[in-house]
Amino acid sequence: MASERASRPDAGFTLIEVLIAMVILAIGLLAVEALGIGAARSVQRARVQSAYSALASDELEQAMVTIGQAPTGTIAARTYSVASGSGATSGARVTRTATSTDVSGTSPARGGNLKLWTVTVSVLPPSGSTVIRTSDSVHVVSNVIR
Repeated sequence: MASERASRPDAGFTLIEVLIAMVILAIGLLAVEALGIGAARSVQRARVQSAYSALASDELEQAMVTIGQAPTGTIAARTYSVASGSGATSGARVTRTATSTDVSGTSPARGGNLKLWTVTVSVLPPSGSTVIRTSDSVHVVSNVIR
């Protein structure tokens, strides 16, 4: 009796097969990681844009209140930067302009012509921001007749 085992060609994996499988697995895991990083960046940009939209909406509402209180007055342009440490809007640059033109042929009960107000609010990211690009800034325009 022979005590040696007969070698079988299909008894296991060769080193080359294991290495190829590991490379394929590594490429797949890197692709999944890249998707996760991209998703995290998208979520962060969406969070910042949402905060910028809320800031622009608040600024627009303040302008509308001012127009409601003094519809024939003027509203000064306003530009400021949000203080550091203010969460997602930290360092954002806010610009608000309000212009009015007389609407001809109108005379409200108070006397004088009605005015068409155009209020524009822009919220831009801080200079050099890596989270959100300037092209992703928020612009809100509203028209109101008073």
